[in-house]
Amino acid sequence: MPKIEILGQAEFDVAPGTNLLTFLQNQGYDTKLPASCDGEGMCSTCAARVVSGGGTPNANEVDVLSEEQIDNDWRLTCQVKVEEDTQILVPGYEPPEPIDIEADELSGILNYVIANLSLREIDSKQGVTPNRLRDLSLRASSVTAGDVEANDFALLIDVFTHVVHTPAALTAIEQEFSFDEERLRSLLRAFEDRLPPEEEEVLMYPYYMYIVASVGFFLLVALSAYSLMVDAPLEEAATPSFTPNPEKAPWYFLGIQELLAISPNLGGPLTSVAVGGVIIPGVFVFLLVAMPYVERYLEFWRPDKSSPPGPRLRDRPVTATLFFILMAAMIILIIIGVYFRGPGWEWVTPWQ
Repeated sequence: MPKIEILGQAEFDVAPGTNLLTFLQNQGYDTKLPASCDGEGMCSTCAARVVSGGGTPNANEVDVLSEEQIDNDWRLTCQVKVEEDTQILVPGYEPPEPIDIEADELSGILNYVIANLSLREIDSKQGVTPNRLRDLSLRASSVTAGDVEANDFALLIDVFTHVVHTPAALTAIEQEFSFDEERLRSLLRAFEDRLPPEEEEVLMYPYYMYIVASVGFFLLVALSAYSLMVDAPLEEAATPSFTPNPEKAPWYFLGIQELLAISPNLGGPLTSVAVGGVIIPGVFVFLLVAMPYVERYLEFWRPDKSSPPGPRLRDRPVTATLFFILMAAMIILIIIGVYFRGPGWEWVTPWQ
């Protein structure tokens, strides 16, 4: 049985002939592989680097990818059938850059920083102290192995950034440790690769509130102007001596009114207006609210239910189908109530 190794991530046993793109989608490694042509091999948005295995590129790949891309092991994953052990670099999941420094070199640089630089001048959110740097110096072997916390790497980034931008310190380290600026910057990139991705931040106040207030203001002005130019389609004034037939709720409640009319005719224990007026609408609202929380279990076909489904409709067919059925039922009931109910709530056709 062939294996697929996603370098820097994990290794999987797969059946011979497995489509590489389908496998990546099922495992959730396709966040940077939109596959715009739905796996037809006509775009390059599912391209990834197949380091070993994967066979030779087919005609579609030769047409879509450049010679340079093919020479650099880029393949269209939708066209790759896994028949042998395959190693792949997936965009967005590449292994971090190696930490190119020996433990004793790192320890020496940190000790130099403690002895010769003003730690107060280092711009850091954590606060750089001699004790903290000594602790990192003692754990230098763990740092070079990538076995420390993200806040330790963040502190090292602050320290080495300060060194790079301090000419005297940079010159001294170059002379004493044979570290030039390019190697220091490479080390900075390796540290940065080990930080968790930053979460996107949306500022609610004041920026988002300005947008909401602006849209609300222009909407109010537009509706006010429209109401001055066009009279509302009002009927005759209400009177206790006359009830319109049929008496219809506003359109957005007609679905529930239709359920109220249907439920007494269901028969058995369901013959109650409570079924159409309370129970069915309550179940409908509950399903809509609960769907995001139970979605990973609704998609029973997925092998890994510990993570949520992907963002595309094909990643969540059960949820999408259930949502479509609920919304379609609501819309159909509203259309029936608006156009197909006449006096006495009898069935009529719109052209009658």
